[in-house]
Amino acid sequence: MSFPASRIFSRCDLFPEEFSIVITLRVPNLPAKRNEYLLTVVAEDSDLLLLGLRFSPSQLHFLFLSEDVAGAWQTRVSFRSPALGDGRWHTLVLAVTAGVFSLTTDCGLPLDIMADVPFPATLSVRGARFFIGSRRRAKGLFTGLVRQLVLLPGSDATPRLCPSRNAPLAVLSIPRVLQALTGKPEDNEVLKYPYETNIRVTLGPRPPCTKVEDAQFWFDAGRKGLYLCVGNEWVSVLAAKERLDYVEEHQKLLTSSETLGIEVFRIPQVGLFVATANRKATSAVYKWTEGKFVSYQSIPTHQAQAWRHFTIGKKIFLAVANFEPDEKGQEFSVIYKWSHRKLKFTPYQSIATHSARDWEAFEVDGEHFLAVANHREGDNHNIDSVIYKWNPATRLFEANQTIATSGAYDWEFFSVGPYSFLVVANTFNGTSTKVHSHLYIRLLGSFQLFQSFPTLGAADWEVFHIGERIFLAVANSHSYDVEMQVQNESYVINSVIYELNVTAQAFVKFQDILTCSALDWEFFSVGEDSFLVVANSFDGRTFSVNSIIYRWQGYEGFVAVHSLPTVGCRDWEAFSTTAGTYLIYSSAKEPLSRVLRLRTR
Repeated sequence: MSFPASRIFSRCDLFPEEFSIVITLRVPNLPAKRNEYLLTVVAEDSDLLLLGLRFSPSQLHFLFLSEDVAGAWQTRVSFRSPALGDGRWHTLVLAVTAGVFSLTTDCGLPLDIMADVPFPATLSVRGARFFIGSRRRAKGLFTGLVRQLVLLPGSDATPRLCPSRNAPLAVLSIPRVLQALTGKPEDNEVLKYPYETNIRVTLGPRPPCTKVEDAQFWFDAGRKGLYLCVGNEWVSVLAAKERLDYVEEHQKLLTSSETLGIEVFRIPQVGLFVATANRKATSAVYKWTEGKFVSYQSIPTHQAQAWRHFTIGKKIFLAVANFEPDEKGQEFSVIYKWSHRKLKFTPYQSIATHSARDWEAFEVDGEHFLAVANHREGDNHNIDSVIYKWNPATRLFEANQTIATSGAYDWEFFSVGPYSFLVVANTFNGTSTKVHSHLYIRLLGSFQLFQSFPTLGAADWEVFHIGERIFLAVANSHSYDVEMQVQNESYVINSVIYELNVTAQAFVKFQDILTCSALDWEFFSVGEDSFLVVANSFDGRTFSVNSIIYRWQGYEGFVAVHSLPTVGCRDWEAFSTTAGTYLIYSSAKEPLSRVLRLRTR
C-alpha cells in the first residue's frame, strides 16, 4: 500500500520536526535475522529512504536521512525489542522531540534515547511516497496485522492514549471500516476480533453483501482489489493503483464536415451524448450506444465553433456558437432546449453575436449566466463580448454586462472559495497576436479586472485542481506582429501553466510547455494520476502534428508520457463510462473525429 506524500503534505513539503507515530500491530514469530518494515517514506526518483520504521526479533529501528555541508547519510535510532514477536496485539508510540526519541509500548514506561544526531528540521518530502508495510521492494515486507497507524505532528501522543483499560489495543484513530466490524468487545472483555478468525475470501464475480457475508472479504481479480463487506456495502480495503498504460483508437466518428469543437454531456435517464460543431451547414449530436457514438440528431448551424451544455433547474440546454451569418445575412447563435417529449433538442432562443467562438455557462449565487466570446465584427477584432443573465420571469437570457475583448476565442469560469472568476482568451487585436488576456473577478454584481496575462494568440484556458492547488493553463497558438519589418510567424511556442498563489493573491507562472499552435487543453485523471492533453494543430509546415499527453509529476510539473498522431487537432474532451476512460478529439482539417480509449494496468 502506498500513496504520494503530497496527499498529506499539501501545503508544506517539510516533514514535521516534532511528531509521534502510533501503531497497533500483531506480528508473528520472526526468524532471527529477518527485518520487516512498518512504514517508509521513499524518494520516488532516486529510491532514497527518507524515513522508516523497521523491526527485527530483537530491536525496533527508526531510520531517517541526515544532511549537512559534507553530504547525506542515514541515521538509525534503535530500541530493544518490546517483545513484538509474541503473536499478541501491541500499541507502540514513537515520539520525536528535538534530539530525544521516546518509545512507549502498551502504555508502559517510556524508553528515551538521546541521539547524537537530532531529527532534521528541514527534511523535504517533495516527490516522495509513503509505503505501508514495505520499503518499495519485495524484501522486508510486513507479514503481520495492523489495526491503526497514525502520524501526529507537533506533540507526544502518549497522553492521548494512556492510561487505557486495554493498553495493547489503546485507540487514537481507528478506521471506520474496522470500527464497524461485528463482534467488537467491550473494554473489559477479551475477545478475538472478527478479522482474526473465521476469515473467508470469496473469488469471482461480485457476490451479495448481506448479514451473511458481514466481515467477509471478496477479491476482485479483474481490478486486483480486496473488499470487505460492512453492513450492506463492499468497502475497498486494498486496491491496486490504476495507472495509464497505453492509448488505443476506439472509434472513427465520421462527421459531415471538419469539426471545430465538441461537447460531451449526459442527460439523466437518457444517456451519454457528444455534440460536434461542424464547419459546414449541419452539426450533429451523437449518442453513446453499445460502446460507440451513433448519429442521433442533426442541427442546422453556420460554421459552428463550439457547443455548450448546461442546465437550469430541470431544463436542459445546448448553445451553439455560430461564426458565420445565416442565409438572410443575419448573425445569430442559438440556444436549443431538450424536449422530454420528443427526446430531441429544439430551438429555444436566438442571440445576436459577432463571429462567436465560444459560450461559457455558469452559476453565481443561484443566478444563471451565459458569456459569449465575440471574435470580430467585419475586420474589427476589438469589440465587446457579452455576458447574458437568465431572467426567470421571461425565461430568456438578457444582456447583463459587456467586456471589451480582442479577437476573443474562449471564456473559462471558475470559483475559489466565495469568489467567482471569468478569464478570456484574447487572440488578435488587428495587428498582433501579442495581446494580454484578462482574468475578471465578480464584485458588487459585475465582473471587474483582476489580473492580466501576456499571451500569444491565446485560444483556450483550462482551470484544474490537483489536491488543494489551483492551476490555469493557456493554449498559445501563434506569435505574429504585422508591424515588424521582418515577418516572424511562429507556431512552435510555449504555452503556459499558472498556479494560484494565495499569499500574493495572483496566478504566477508555474511551467512553460512547448506546443505547436495549441488550440485546447483538457485535464483528466486516471486513478490517482492527473493528466493534461494538448491539441497541437500546426507546426508552420504541416497540420499532421502529434498532440501530447502530460502526466503530473509533483514538483517536476507535467512531463510528456504519450504522443498521439493528430491532424489539425482542434478540441479534446475526456469522459468515462462503466467500461473505462476515453478521450475524443475533433479535427479542423478532416471530416473525422476520433475516440481513444485509455488502457490501464
